[in-house]
Amino acid sequence: MNLHDIRTGDVAILDANILVYANQQISPQCAALLARCARGDVTGIVPMPMAAELMHALMLIEARQTGEVDRPMPAQVLAEKPDAVKRLLNYQRQMHEFLAMGLRIEPAIPTDLIEAMAVQREFGLLTNDALLVAIARRFNCDAIASADKAFQRLRGFIVCAPDDLQS
Repeated sequence: MNLHDIRTGDVAILDANILVYANQQISPQCAALLARCARGDVTGIVPMPMAAELMHALMLIEARQTGEVDRPMPAQVLAEKPDAVKRLLNYQRQMHEFLAMGLRIEPAIPTDLIEAMAVQREFGLLTNDALLVAIARRFNCDAIASADKAFQRLRGFIVCAPDDLQS
């Protein structure tokens, strides 16, 4: 299903890739979903681990754009360049804008970790993906919004993905 299939009034859990694609203007569909969440047409839930993934991704994108990183393994390169990290400010502004958008940022709680392990056994998902599903279950979400094809294996959820990504 497509992101447009998320209905008004639905509660949707948002994966980090949806947030990055909207922020980087890679997917108008992702941007439209975030706008619907900001208006209150859709309740958008972002688990804290996905918010942290967004922050990390935006920092690495800025580091590449500013030339602070110009080789593979950008996180490792930045870890060795703390002064470069201190100079990265645009991603921080973007995170403040994201936090002011009106999405519900929800923490992972200990029972989510137990549930995530059950999800891993059931569907073979990696840790953060399984945690997203566990949190979606806790909040009885109507839909999962993600471009990650691993979620297509799920049963019991409507999984909606953008179909306008540039290859």
